[in-house]
Amino acid sequence: MKKGRERRLQSGDAFWERQRCAPLYQALIQHAERRPHPFHVPGHKMGRSFDQEAKQQYLPLLPLDLTEISGLDDLHQPEGVIAEAQALAAEAYGAEETRFLVGGTTAGNIALILAVCRPGEKIVIQRNCHKSVYHGIILARAKPIYVVPAVDPATGVAAGLRREDVERTLQEHPDAKAVFLTNPTYYGMGIDLRRMAAVVHRFGIPLLVDEAHGSHFGFHPELPDSAMGSGADASVQSTHKMGTAMTMCSMLHLRGERINRSRLYQALGMIQSSSPSYPLLASLDLARRHMLIEGAKELDRVLPLLKRLRERLASLAWLALPQLTENGVYTTLDPLKLMLDLRTEALTGYQLQQILEQYAIFPELTSSQHVLLAASTGTSPEDVERVWQVLESIDLPPSSGGYRIRQTGGVLSSWFLREQVMAMHEALDADRFPIPLEESEGRIAGEMVIPYPPGIPLLVPGERIDQQALQWLLALKRQKIRFHGVHDPSLTTIQIVT
Repeated sequence: MKKGRERRLQSGDAFWERQRCAPLYQALIQHAERRPHPFHVPGHKMGRSFDQEAKQQYLPLLPLDLTEISGLDDLHQPEGVIAEAQALAAEAYGAEETRFLVGGTTAGNIALILAVCRPGEKIVIQRNCHKSVYHGIILARAKPIYVVPAVDPATGVAAGLRREDVERTLQEHPDAKAVFLTNPTYYGMGIDLRRMAAVVHRFGIPLLVDEAHGSHFGFHPELPDSAMGSGADASVQSTHKMGTAMTMCSMLHLRGERINRSRLYQALGMIQSSSPSYPLLASLDLARRHMLIEGAKELDRVLPLLKRLRERLASLAWLALPQLTENGVYTTLDPLKLMLDLRTEALTGYQLQQILEQYAIFPELTSSQHVLLAASTGTSPEDVERVWQVLESIDLPPSSGGYRIRQTGGVLSSWFLREQVMAMHEALDADRFPIPLEESEGRIAGEMVIPYPPGIPLLVPGERIDQQALQWLLALKRQKIRFHGVHDPSLTTIQIVT
């Protein structure tokens, strides 16, 4: 199968003529231009009744905030302009079929798991996957078979899965119904998906990919190829993250016959709103057109800026960025992601975030040793120059104890190896009560503990809280990390199973 970008380069004039259209957006504009009399929801009636203070800001969008009326199709039974927009997206992204999502990649991940798993069935998943994958498993009452990710020794962060680990797991669990992995990671690290797909398909099951941070993949020669271009059966992309759609807009792409699409569409209909936002849907239509028609030129401008920034940052001894190496644990690296890896004891990631925000630079993600900057086609030369000016101006004291080269590997990797005492859904259905976090060692977790961002659970319901897990949770609590999934956001207490 040809890569997506090669396929598009070889496309004729008819392809580009089709892709310059935005049928859903254009239908909304045409309807608004009729100056209709709206006796339907929503109640603001195309902006005629709206908060006066905010009306000036919202008014350009409100005439497009419509519903399933004649000529505007229905997301859950697309036969008109939504069907046309999704078909154009499938063509652009190299899929056989594409579905628009207004519940984010979360909705797509959950729906895929509900489509491939029935209660009690196994699914192989990457242990550092997003919380939505765990939520899908809980709803499906499926049995997760974890594969621990490789850890990058240079930065200490979990990267992707090894093919040999997945193959061994499938040999041990031949009744698994699918493999679900994340590619790329939040930090932009990726694996060779083409080879991974070949391994998974030898067992006759689908490869499902959470590609939330890869909606731009395959649209420029300097970017990795997409999951669809690499043989995956399904991928879910957050078109709002690295693309230009509005927040919570994603796409689900499909290829092949290994996924029961009827079950998938049924699941999407159950977990997504029956009244989806038309401005959000139209932004997906426009984001697809923008990436094809304008995105490549914008990437031609942005990528050299980021390359130059990396070269300049290499002169700062207290800072490092991930580098592709021949024997590394990841084989692709998104050039739009800048993971600042701190190599000094004089500054934490949280302190660096505070410095950056003093100069109106707002990072995507921060941890004790890392700060992640996410660029895009919308990143300007002024943005990049400002980052360099601020980082270059930081003067670390020579008495800081020197620069550190982090020794990692077993510690972070073993974090993912908790004893699963009972199924997640059973733990959530059981009687639970809170106890002080300090007293929780040896108890069974009754809730999901999720540092956010990035939204990867460090502890899931039904796992035993061992000494290492407790120490990690206490350390995160001291750092005042935000948590999702817990009843006590301060993590002073934690829910356990009785």
